[in-house]
Amino acid sequence: MSYDWPDNIAEQLLSQGLVQAGICLILGGVDTGKTTLTAALATQLAARQPVGIVDADIGQSHIGPPTTVGWALLDKPQVDFSKLTAKGISFVGDVTPERHLLQLTAGIIEGVQQVSKVTKSVVIDTPGFIRGPAAAALWWTVQRILRPDLVLAVQRYDELSDILAGWASAHGPLQHIKAPQIPTKSWETRRRYRQEQFAKYFRNARRYDVNLGDVAVQTSGSLSGDRLVGRLVGLRDEKGIDGAIGIIDDWQDDNGIAVLRAPQFDAPKAGQVRCLVIGDASVDIGDI
Repeated sequence: MSYDWPDNIAEQLLSQGLVQAGICLILGGVDTGKTTLTAALATQLAARQPVGIVDADIGQSHIGPPTTVGWALLDKPQVDFSKLTAKGISFVGDVTPERHLLQLTAGIIEGVQQVSKVTKSVVIDTPGFIRGPAAAALWWTVQRILRPDLVLAVQRYDELSDILAGWASAHGPLQHIKAPQIPTKSWETRRRYRQEQFAKYFRNARRYDVNLGDVAVQTSGSLSGDRLVGRLVGLRDEKGIDGAIGIIDDWQDDNGIAVLRAPQFDAPKAGQVRCLVIGDASVDIGDI
């Protein structure tokens, strides 16, 4: 892969006036350079105006922890997303969109809405979930809601054809971009990256005892205590905003107490948690 590839693409898009203000949605399969292109494009745009970045790659997150859609504001050129502070997150509940299409869609929409309050320029990085009817339904729904001003289809061959069928005639500008030759990351490499990101996120976490009588609980499965230990949970306030994610250390049905580990809250914020959203992903507590 040429190190100049993402910068060259970004320069071309800017010089052609295809991306200035508005929403840019980047689609592509796994290991096609979407995140690298997002960084290059956002960096060049940030030299002119603040840019909102919505990181929807929930399995390999760079803004916010895995299992969440995270968003940040880039107000000066900076390629390294790991140094950006997330302005907000939306808990999806797993590291893959499959079985969480509604949650991912809601997270992307929320992220765009939030960053659009402070900038007119938004770039959305997405997961490599492009195969099958569910993926097509996901991205058609996202574009129908957002009406992006530009869609960048990054593909090696024509793997996005099912998703893009009819897109050009029905919606805004669509640019096909040839994906560079990038070594495919192994499953173990991806898992290890997620574990590192979780360890970073929970590094200064503390334990909280949550009175289950004071909160609503959303879950798609059983509330059996044994099955919940190690499960990730979104901590949602009364306005439906996710302040953080936590790990369930203990679930005491008899006592009506959930013991969670989460990044440290200010005392008032901790008291504002009104809903626990239990996800399907788990984290090995011993590794955190």
